[in-house]
Amino acid sequence: MKISGIFAVFAALFLTVSCGSTDERGNTKPEQSSNRPKWTEVAEKIERDDAVLFVGEASIARSEEDAVHLALQNAFAKVSDSFGVSVRSEFKSHEVEHDGEYTYAIGVKSSVTGKQIEVKDYHIKDKFTECLHSKNGNEYNAFVLVSIPKRELARIKVEVDGFGAWALKSEIPEAADRIRELFPVFNQKGVKLNQELNFDDTGDLSAVASASNKAFFLKIEVKETKSEESDGEFYSLIEIKAELFNLLTAEIVNHWRVESKGAAYSKEEALSNGITKAVQEIAGQI
Repeated sequence: MKISGIFAVFAALFLTVSCGSTDERGNTKPEQSSNRPKWTEVAEKIERDDAVLFVGEASIARSEEDAVHLALQNAFAKVSDSFGVSVRSEFKSHEVEHDGEYTYAIGVKSSVTGKQIEVKDYHIKDKFTECLHSKNGNEYNAFVLVSIPKRELARIKVEVDGFGAWALKSEIPEAADRIRELFPVFNQKGVKLNQELNFDDTGDLSAVASASNKAFFLKIEVKETKSEESDGEFYSLIEIKAELFNLLTAEIVNHWRVESKGAAYSKEEALSNGITKAVQEIAGQI
C-alpha cells in the first residue's frame, strides 16, 4: 500500500473516532467519548485550598469555538447559582437550507433572577471538545474546567449581599433617625444599610473598606444653613448632601444634594419640618 493510501485510511479512522458516527438516515448519533477526562463527569463544584472549580458544558454547537463559549457561560451560570442568582437560558437555533446548502445559527438567550454578578478573576484550567458528524456537517460538544480564586468568590459575595456602611456629619440631634427613614428605599435598590451608625464622618474610603467588609458606603452631611423668625413664625433652611460609594471599585455610585425650607411656630419644629422635606426629596431621587 502506498504511503498516501495508508495516510488516507488513518485519517478516515481518526475522523470516525473524533467525530462520532451517524445513523442510517445521516443524523447525528451523540455518543459519549471514552476519551473524556474524569473531571467532565463532575456535576458539583470542586473545592481546592485557594480556589473553587466549576465544570461547564455545552452540546450540539456548530463550531468548536461556539461550544467552548457556551460551556464557559454554563460554568458562570453555575457560579451564579451558588450565590442564589438564577440564570435561565433558552437554547436558540435556526437552520436554513437553500439549493442544498445549509446555514445554521446558534445562541443562548438568558434571563437573570436576582442581582447579576460579574466574575472578574478566573482561569480556564482545562477544556475538552469532541465533534459529531451529521449530514449537515460537524457538531461539537465542549466541557470547560473554570478555576475561580476564593478571594474573588468572597468579593462576589460581598457584592451580591449588598451590605453597606454609613457615616453621618451633623450637629442636629434627630438627623440620624431621619436619615434611617431612607434605608428601606436604599434596600429596594440593593443597598442594605444597618440601623447602627457605622462611622463618624470620614473621607478615608480605604479605611472604611478595610474595616467594614461592605460593598457600599453612604456618606451624609445634614446641616441647617439658615434660620430666621418673622412675626412669630420660624423658618429653617436644611441642606442634605449624600454620596454613595462602591467600596469594591472605589467609585461614586451616585450623589445627591437638596435644600428644603421648614416653617413652624417653634424653632425646633421648623428644623424638623425642614429635615422631613429634605429627606423626602432625596427619597424621590434614589
